[in-house]
Amino acid sequence: MSRRPVQEPVLDTEGDSEIHPAFGVAVVTRRSGGGRSLFQSDLLHNETISLSVHEATRKRDLSHDWVHPGRELVEIEMSLAQWGALVSSMGLGSGVPVTIRRTEHDALVPEIPHQPRTAESLREVREVTDRMYAEVRAATAALHEAIHEKKGVRATKEALNALELAVAGAGNNAQFTVDSLVEAGEKVVAQARADIEAHALEVVRLTGAAPSIEASSFDAPALQGPATSRKEPTDA
Repeated sequence: MSRRPVQEPVLDTEGDSEIHPAFGVAVVTRRSGGGRSLFQSDLLHNETISLSVHEATRKRDLSHDWVHPGRELVEIEMSLAQWGALVSSMGLGSGVPVTIRRTEHDALVPEIPHQPRTAESLREVREVTDRMYAEVRAATAALHEAIHEKKGVRATKEALNALELAVAGAGNNAQFTVDSLVEAGEKVVAQARADIEAHALEVVRLTGAAPSIEASSFDAPALQGPATSRKEPTDA
């Protein structure tokens, strides 16, 4: 990586403040009211965190540096869960999804339509379910054909093996899709829990009360795949 050039700050046109391309100010604000759709969030949020970055100027007065924000370069908005993930996972993973609200070149970035991603997970579950049932039905039909048309022992065994493989694959695919759906549900619960806790903390701050709010966990039982062999219990 090439080294950036060094440039001294200069005075602005009025001659009372210093400016430099690298001077900036970050502003974090909390927004309330009006359900907003955010990128990679299944909820409509009434409480969000906004982070904006501005150009900055520096003025020396009364033996103190006074930094003032200038032109806004970018503004992003996050759910409370996304904000918590951002500040607690520095340097980890590939980043946290955020919603871009304004940029240096686009003062009004279009809104995101509310399209929960859990709907996509449910669609995928339906597709996998339809496909694995079709495979099982096809293998069952082939076995029936081999038996009723008396194609022989070899053909019947091959059809039976194909059916067993289709059933085993159906069990594995069903478990994978259920696990994926559970994961999606857990993300929604985490998002909702963050919003609920934020409201609870606000109630504590305003009233001094200590409400007890707890979001239930999202879980589902594991699916048992078909057993390849069955052993009878033996007496000890």
